[in-house]
Amino acid sequence: MKESVRLVVVLTLVCLIAALALAGVDKLTKEPRSKQKRLAHLKAIKSVLPLFSNDPLKDKKEIEGITFYLGKKEGEIIGVAFSSKGEGYSGFITIMMGVSPEDNFITGIEILEHMETPGLGANIEKEEFKNQFTEKSLANSKLVDGRLGVKKDKGDIDALTGATISSRGVTEAVDKGLKDFLKHKEEILKEE
Repeated sequence: MKESVRLVVVLTLVCLIAALALAGVDKLTKEPRSKQKRLAHLKAIKSVLPLFSNDPLKDKKEIEGITFYLGKKEGEIIGVAFSSKGEGYSGFITIMMGVSPEDNFITGIEILEHMETPGLGANIEKEEFKNQFTEKSLANSKLVDGRLGVKKDKGDIDALTGATISSRGVTEAVDKGLKDFLKHKEEILKEE
């Protein structure tokens, strides 16, 4: 009996020390992690928008839970960046996408998060795949039931070999993003 009480006390102390250590590490790394996340976000915004001269992390609008980052040059909005999600093979795929407010064309996409299979679905990060969305819009694409689609579904996006579901997930995210942009375009571009 004494032995089991001693084991319980030791195990409790070990768990308490481990919990305190984890809490301390979390507190110490919270600010650097936040800074790195901000830098990664800004890098994604820069990669999907034309060259801008403002700080889109400050020039932004929050509409129905979506943050739209405005890229401006000489005070004029030249692009809008925002994130969107689609369902891939292993979970949600989160992308950052840029749209030209003038013609509603995609200016670029960047994969922010995914859990797709390395060597297959993870190839959604490759430039060859992402670049096919550039200059697409709902007006100039082959739509399938009113949505962007992969060629296997009679759309015009080339799916990755062996990763059709991942390709569909990105295509779904882009389609949803374009529709969100068009739905809120007037409010996004409205001067304050």
